[in-house]
Amino acid sequence: MGDSGDATARPVAPDAVRVLASDDLVAAGNRFSRALDDAGVPLRGSVAVLAGNRPEYLAAYRGATWSGRRFTPISWRWPADDVTYVVGNCEADALVVEARFAHLAEGAAELVEPSRRFAVGGSVPGFRDWREVDDFASDPLPDPIVGTTMLYTSGTTGRPKGVKREAPDGPPPTHIGRGGMQMLTWCLGDAAADRSHLVCTPMYHSGPITYADGASLLGADLVLVDRFDPQTVLRTIEEHQVSSTFMVPTQFVRLLRLPEEVRRRYDLSSLQLVVHGSAPVAPEVKRAMIDWLGPVLFEFYGGTEGGGVSIDSHDWLAHPGSVGKPREGLAMEVRDDDGAVVAPGVEGQVWFNDGRAFEYKDDAEKTAEAVRDGWFTIGDIGYLDDDGFLYLCDRRADVIVSGGVNVYPAQVEAALLAHPGVGDCCVVGVPDDEWGESVRAVVQPAAGHVGDDALATALIAHCGTSLAGYQVPRAVDFDDELPRTETGKLARRQIRERYWAGRSRRI
Repeated sequence: MGDSGDATARPVAPDAVRVLASDDLVAAGNRFSRALDDAGVPLRGSVAVLAGNRPEYLAAYRGATWSGRRFTPISWRWPADDVTYVVGNCEADALVVEARFAHLAEGAAELVEPSRRFAVGGSVPGFRDWREVDDFASDPLPDPIVGTTMLYTSGTTGRPKGVKREAPDGPPPTHIGRGGMQMLTWCLGDAAADRSHLVCTPMYHSGPITYADGASLLGADLVLVDRFDPQTVLRTIEEHQVSSTFMVPTQFVRLLRLPEEVRRRYDLSSLQLVVHGSAPVAPEVKRAMIDWLGPVLFEFYGGTEGGGVSIDSHDWLAHPGSVGKPREGLAMEVRDDDGAVVAPGVEGQVWFNDGRAFEYKDDAEKTAEAVRDGWFTIGDIGYLDDDGFLYLCDRRADVIVSGGVNVYPAQVEAALLAHPGVGDCCVVGVPDDEWGESVRAVVQPAAGHVGDDALATALIAHCGTSLAGYQVPRAVDFDDELPRTETGKLARRQIRERYWAGRSRRI
C-alpha cells in the first residue's frame, strides 16, 4: 500500500508514479471495510477522505462503498475552513487524511472520534496509522452492500454543497463504478482490461474516480500519478502501455505547450481513449489534441448532480464545439426563463431528467432552484442544433447583462485565448452606472509577453475581429496568475469580487 508506514511525512515528487493491480485493490478495500466495522462505523455511515492520488485513497473508496457506507472525497485545494465544514456537513463517522495535508484537517479531526481517524503517507498526531488496517483480513466480504458517494460541488461560488442521494438497495458496485465500466466497455470493448488505466487528475473529482473505479472493476491495473507533469504523463503512457485515461482541458493545454520534438519522442500508440470533461475546452485546443493523438478523445458533459451528454471525436469534428447528445435514459430540454422548451438554435437553460432524485444537503433553497418536478439543472445556458447536438454558452450565474443584452464570458474568453499574448484569461461583468455591467477581461500574459497598454489595446482590437461590439471587453487588466481549480475551472467569484466589493450585483 505504498509508503503509508513512513514515520514522517515526506514531499511527494511531481513524477511519483504508483501501480495498483485490481486484485490488490480488492484486498485492500476488504481490509478497510473490516477496519471500519471494528471501529464501530455504522451501516450507511460516512467516510471522508483528504488525500492525493495514492493506493490508500482507492482502498478507502472501495472499502466504504462495498460495505454500505457513504464516501465523501475532500479537495486538498480547499482552505482549512471548507475542509472542516465538509467533514461536519457530511456527518463523517471516519476520516482518512494524508500526512502532507494534515494542516488542513486540524479542525476537521476534532469532529471525528480518534479511533476512526486514519493517517496515510506519514504519522499525524491523533490519527491511527494506516498500517493498522493491513492487519485485517483481506478475503472477500461475505455479504457486500452497495454504498453511495456524496460529492461536493465546486467551492468557487461559496461553500461547497453536498449532492445527496438515497442509498440504493442491492450489491456493489456503486452507480459511479457501473457508469465507468459501461463507458470504458462501450469505447474500448475487451481492450478496457488489457492494459492500464492512467489516473493523472485528482480523484476528489467525480470524473477520475468514475473511470478509475470502472477500470479496476474490469480488471485493469491503475497507474496513479500524484501531480500532473506533462512529460511524466507521456513517459508513463509509454512505459505502462496505458490504454485509457481521464483528463481536463488545462492538462491538454500543458501537454500541447511541450515542444513538438518532445511530444513526438514518446510512443503513445497504446492510448485508445482519453475521456475529458469538467470544464470547457477551446475548439482549437481539442482539434490540436485530435490531430496529435488521433480520434481517441471522448467528451462528456454533466455535473456532480448528474447528466450524461457525450460526444466522440468523429461526431465532434462534424459538430465542432458541441458537447454531444444525451445518453440513453437521460432526457434533456433547453428552456426559457418561463420554463417553456425553446426551438433549436435558441439559447436557454439546460435541464435534465435521469430518474435519480437528489438534494443539496441542508440547503432546501438551492435544491428548490435546481430541481423541479423530477427535472434538474446545473445552471448552464446552451442551445441545440437541428441534429440534437448540445452547445454550451456559459453558466447562468456568470452571464453579464450589459444594457439589457446577455454577454457570455466563455465566448469572449475563447476569442482572447486565440491571441498569442494570452496565457489565461477571465471575463467578468463590472459595475457600470450607464449599462449596469460592462465587460472586463483579466488576462494572464503568455510567456514572453508583457501586460501593458500596448497588449491591452491589441487584445481589444483582436476581439473586435470575431465578436459583436457588445461582447468586446471595454478594458483589460493583467494578473500574474489567475486562480483556477485543479479541473481548470476559473475561480471566477474571486476575480469578480475585486470589482464588486461593497456593491450589490444583479445575480
